[in-house]
Amino acid sequence: MAAIIIIILGILLATFLTFRIGDIFSPWFITAGVWLAIVVMFQISTTDLYPLQSRFYTCVLIWVPMMSLTGILTYYAFPGVDCSTAAIREEMNYSKFFFLAFYILSIVCTPLYVYKIYKVVSMFGTENLLFNLRILANAGEEDTLGKLLKYINAVNQALFIICVWKYPKISKATLITVTIANLMCAVAIMEKGALFFLMFTALFILYQKEKIKLRSILLWGGLAVFLFYGINILRSSTDAKQTEESTFLDFFAMYILSPPVAFEQVQEKLTPQFGSRSFAFFYAFASKMGWGNFIVEPKLQEFVQVPIPTNVYTTFQPFFEDFGYKGVAFFSSVYGVFTGWLYRQCRNGGTISRCLYAYVVEILVLQFFQENLILSLSLLFQYLIVFTLVLQQRVRWVAITGKQTE
Repeated sequence: MAAIIIIILGILLATFLTFRIGDIFSPWFITAGVWLAIVVMFQISTTDLYPLQSRFYTCVLIWVPMMSLTGILTYYAFPGVDCSTAAIREEMNYSKFFFLAFYILSIVCTPLYVYKIYKVVSMFGTENLLFNLRILANAGEEDTLGKLLKYINAVNQALFIICVWKYPKISKATLITVTIANLMCAVAIMEKGALFFLMFTALFILYQKEKIKLRSILLWGGLAVFLFYGINILRSSTDAKQTEESTFLDFFAMYILSPPVAFEQVQEKLTPQFGSRSFAFFYAFASKMGWGNFIVEPKLQEFVQVPIPTNVYTTFQPFFEDFGYKGVAFFSSVYGVFTGWLYRQCRNGGTISRCLYAYVVEILVLQFFQENLILSLSLLFQYLIVFTLVLQQRVRWVAITGKQTE
């Protein structure tokens, strides 16, 4: 079955390239390329992971063609502008007032966020400081200040996307400051995902601006793997280091190939609450608004042995648990329609869509890891708020008389 999938995905990629359906950062190209790479790596690797079963391969055969087809149909359903390559590199206008406001918020609140986390973690001693940082990040904050400070991550990341698009129209000092703020937040919670975000969004934007070539993307991708391996060692507890040797192959298997194996252990869960995992964001929002007493599934999953421990199950996991293969097919279409529409708006030169798609690129690249679009809609809305306020020059108000003032 793996050979059939490799052939099908290879044909899809060749078709996209031959007929120039988008570029290498199109949703369908990323999706087909990611899953092709995963399946091929399983065939050539010699890890101790449990063998894959038919469920994973079936989901890949459903997900990739459905998402690609709906994405391409949506992309061509919306009109495109002439010279889309030039449109995507067009200069962005932005509100200096709102940018400065968020920038000041970033440089003030980021140190407070880092200090608050370090202050709590240091109470447990410094021997396993980095390990405890990660535990605290997953545990969450109980007080109001801690919850508010967590929103600074979204502000920093949104500012980073805007700065990379605007550079060199934005000063190098501003770009460096925003980058440092993002790195501080990433180190504060020992979160590799934040570093993935910085790398993938920067590579996408620089490629669209024709500042780098494809070979540069491949080079940085390889270096990132070794970087994250080092971070994984640092954030492990001292006891774990003494009792378990973590080789590079162990790390590679855990973070690249283990999610599909873990997905094989996922079971369909029939619960009285419709789509309990797939619509966790909506149930959480409804609960906070007091619209009902709903079960809110935690985003952080339980660990399973494959035989190494992992708690990520690919993007298929919530959809399969709630609805089986039908859920995988339906949400692949949702992914395709949304990303196809957003990619068209991005190619047409829309300012907000260019910034939002830079974030979606990371989600598409990491779909072999876990679902980060629907389950993380809160983060998407936070980005949207920052982008909407910053990427404008005028705010228009409609007076009672019906006249527009600025």
